[in-house]
Amino acid sequence: MSQTQYQVRGLNNILEDLYRTKTSGSLHLESQIILRQKTRSRVLIWQDGKIIYGGSNIPNREEFLKQLFQSFKSGWNDTAIKFAKEKAKNPKSIRELLEIIVKIRVLNWGQIETFFRNQAILTLEQVLPHAGQFQLDRTVKIDLCYSEDYHGLDLTLLTQGVTLRQQEWAKLAPIISSMDAVPYLPESGSQIITEPAVRQHLQQWVDGKRSLVDIAEELNKDPLQLARSYLNWAQAGWVIFTQHTTDRAASTNKNIPTILSVDDSPVVQKTIERALGDRYNVLLASNAVDALNLLNQKQISLLLLDVTMPDIDGLEMCRTVRSIPKFRNLPIIMLTARDGLFDKVKGQIAGTNRYLTKPFDAEKLLEIVSEFVGAGNTSNGNN
Repeated sequence: MSQTQYQVRGLNNILEDLYRTKTSGSLHLESQIILRQKTRSRVLIWQDGKIIYGGSNIPNREEFLKQLFQSFKSGWNDTAIKFAKEKAKNPKSIRELLEIIVKIRVLNWGQIETFFRNQAILTLEQVLPHAGQFQLDRTVKIDLCYSEDYHGLDLTLLTQGVTLRQQEWAKLAPIISSMDAVPYLPESGSQIITEPAVRQHLQQWVDGKRSLVDIAEELNKDPLQLARSYLNWAQAGWVIFTQHTTDRAASTNKNIPTILSVDDSPVVQKTIERALGDRYNVLLASNAVDALNLLNQKQISLLLLDVTMPDIDGLEMCRTVRSIPKFRNLPIIMLTARDGLFDKVKGQIAGTNRYLTKPFDAEKLLEIVSEFVGAGNTSNGNN
């Protein structure tokens, strides 16, 4: 089977097509994490257009149960798994094992569905913001389902769950801008940490190489919950965050202002780069997560922001940026295909300085940017 490339935001269309055509099989994904220059492998298993499992790989029958029971602290876990395996007649059926677990009242269908739904949301959260490649294997058949009516997990509800989590991630900015943020110990080391358990954790896991999602995966924890703990530790001065940048971001000229353009269209980004590149450093981000990373680590003089973002809505991102004290005076120009008066008013309420409708003239864009940022002026709203 060959692999097919997809661009940022393209994965949404692939998932919707699998949902609409009621596809069954396994969808293997290789996401390109640009800011960290690495790939992330994930798999989504489909049954009749519904997702029934999401994770880093396809576990066997016993591994399915172990994943499930790890989230429920019970002394009956090993006993229940052994009992279910002894009673099951089909050595390949996951459904049969779950029916036995429910019958003996160790877990109920609601608990089982909640666990696997959360797993699927975590998987989607880790791949949707990025470009990558996919491979669909229609031969994979797994009888995992939830409740007596054999239903799977609805894609619309899962993506809504992802959106809610992305909004929670945005609340952690600017200290933690995404799950790919990399923590490291301050120069003073761990001597200043007053809580022994926290000191032990940070000494074991924080090496300046692992991101939050890397640490969470090894600990079998939710990255967002882990990030909330790390936020408290960062505010206490026990840990510091940095983010990996692209080669282009690292090589920008510090003597001229830097413009950050956030748009998932390569064509639009190329137009912006050509229009502004001779007078400004131009950094490009295709989604809100990468944009928040760059805002947090670079001295940005002006933000060009597309309204229709692949993850967080552009207006929501504008409000988030404006809620951070050091960005309250940062010039923000909203780029959009919408030209209605109501949309412009919403942009102004969110905190944008100007509203430019696509398609736009390169000279007009340069003229508007120059109103806020002179080519030799390095002062900006980050200070």
